[in-house]
This record gives sequence, structure tokens and C-alpha cells, in this order.
Amino acid sequence: MNKHKVHVNGIDMVYEEYGHSNERAIVLLHGFCGSSLYWHKVCPQLSKHYRVILPNLRGHGGTEVPDGVYTMETMADDILGLIDLLGLDKTVIFGHSMGGYVALAFADKYSHRLSGFGLIHSTALPDTPVVKAKRLQDIEDIKRDGIHEYVEKMTERLFVESTREEIPDEVHRIKSVGKVMQPEGAIHALEGMRIRKDRSAVLYEANFPVLLVAGSEDHVISPDEAFGVNEGHVPRSTFNYPHISENTFEGIAHMSLVEVPEQLARLMANYLRTLHERETLRIL
Repeated sequence: MNKHKVHVNGIDMVYEEYGHSNERAIVLLHGFCGSSLYWHKVCPQLSKHYRVILPNLRGHGGTEVPDGVYTMETMADDILGLIDLLGLDKTVIFGHSMGGYVALAFADKYSHRLSGFGLIHSTALPDTPVVKAKRLQDIEDIKRDGIHEYVEKMTERLFVESTREEIPDEVHRIKSVGKVMQPEGAIHALEGMRIRKDRSAVLYEANFPVLLVAGSEDHVISPDEAFGVNEGHVPRSTFNYPHISENTFEGIAHMSLVEVPEQLARLMANYLRTLHERETLRIL
């Protein structure tokens, strides 16, 4: 693993890289109050065959904490700046939770730079009024109680109770990542998630296969939300679209990349092979 700092889109970004520079590149985006560390248990399997790039989104993981709302579009521009700097023409992006919102914004703005994308415990749907209100309450909680107490409570929702008991060291590690954030970074990201738009069409209009992953016990983004889209204001399931692959981990909550990393890595690797085979057939 190599850690780097670069200047892109007006900020200093920290990113990690696994694998070899001459391999096909994939980009893994972490979730809210997370960092590239979220993906560490998935990387060993994927880096055998791919160049794995792990950006730390603005305000997270040592990347600069600028003022202003961190919109999903702005963070997508950050990722574009990074892949431009790395000389990548096309890539595949996988986004976990908030990272999935960024992946969708990237696909919306820069679809010509993608060979495919996957959403891991994420959704194309916008925040409901209830969730928007919760975002505002979270902002007030951080301002009042600080980032440590907020992350402590937030992390409890990411895992089922039995998993928290089985892997206490991993749960502690996830908490530690969030607790070192500057509160302003978390607040600006919450503001950005709250105002993000419905990107259902990015899913069902994609001209390549799309991977969706959910956890049956996820109370942050349920399978119904992960596999839901609005088409002409009509709620539909992604099951209706043959290019979208739905996958649910039974008994898993919001953190399959930590709870069952080997299984998630295999699922992602199978998806990547499908993309490669599709591209090979297209060329032939």
C-alpha cells in the first residue's frame, strides 16, 4: 500500500493505492465519517488483478477540510481531478453509502469516464423529509456534543448487535476513523447529502451493467431503498432492469466491507469480470 497527497480541484487530497500501475484501475469511495481504511479488508483480493485507488473524500481521512457545503457533485469533481492526474481514461467506481452518492453524481456528470459502477449499501433515491430532518438534528448534535459522541452513537447503527460482539476490534477501528475528523467536515458532508437530488435515472439508464449490494439487516439504507428507483415519479424496483444486479447479504447490516469482506470482494471481482468480458465482446 502506498499513501499519497495530491492537489486536485482546489484541495489537498490524500489517497492510497494498492496493486500495480499497469493493471486496470478501480476506485473505491468510502462512506460518511469514514476513510480509505474502510476498504482495507477488501483490497487484498482485488489488488491481485486490479490497480485499486482509495481516495479520502473532502473533509475525511486527512484530505483537506474546506469551507462550504460538500455537494455530491463537488466531490465527484474531486474524483475526476484525481483520475485525470493519474492519467486514467476510464475506470470503475464502487461507492459505499455516501461514497455511492458520489459515484452516482460522477456517473451523472462524467459517464464517458466510466466502464461501470457499483453501489454498496447506498441508494439513488434522495433523502426523505424524515431523513432530511435527521440530518439537521445530526448537525446540531455535532455542534452541541462534538464529533466523538456523535460517531460513538452513529457507529452503533452500522452493525447488528451480534456482529459488534464478534468483531469488537473492527468496530473500534471504524469508530476511531470518524472520531479524528474535524467536526466541520462532517457537518459540511451532512449538508451535501441532505440536498442531493434523485439520481434514479442514472441507474436505470446506464449503458453498462450496474452492481447493487445491500444488507438484510441494514437500518441505515434498507434493501428496499438500495433497490428502489423513481421512474416518472412512479416507484419501481431495480429488479425491472436487466442490466442492474441486486445482491443482498443476509444477516448483515451496513458494513459488509468489514463484516464479510471476502464475500464482498468476490462479488465485486465477479462483476468486474463481467465488465471485462462485455468489453472484450464489444471490441471483437
